[in-house]
Amino acid sequence: MFGFGKKAKKPDGIDILIIKADEAKNRNIYQVAFPSIVANDVLSMLQKLEKSKVNKPELLGEIGGFRIITHLEALTSFDVLDDADIEAHPVQIQDFANTLLRRLEALDENGSIGDSDDLAFIMGELTMLRDGSFVPQT
Repeated sequence: MFGFGKKAKKPDGIDILIIKADEAKNRNIYQVAFPSIVANDVLSMLQKLEKSKVNKPELLGEIGGFRIITHLEALTSFDVLDDADIEAHPVQIQDFANTLLRRLEALDENGSIGDSDDLAFIMGELTMLRDGSFVPQT
């Protein structure tokens, strides 16, 4: 992929997913940051949500209909060059997970979405991400 070579094995690195939400009003791109050590779990869970039937603006709000467009792996640092642009600032995975989880919990409470093993898995993973129990504490 672009000749950058293999991912450096850096457990203290940061991964960033660039997620595009076409229907969003406040921001079209979310940069979601999380520790590289949990990248496989986070990426697979968000890909499962991306492909699920609940990934619609009418269900997830502004984030609905999102697409993961880029995965930056094992970064040791990054610089935000445009402080005034909200899209330039990465969102921590805990905050992103909290936004998604609040929306899914509200839909679940009013019966707008049916029960499924995938949805239960996603909500469990999002709960752990929100609470910080998913990310190893160092």
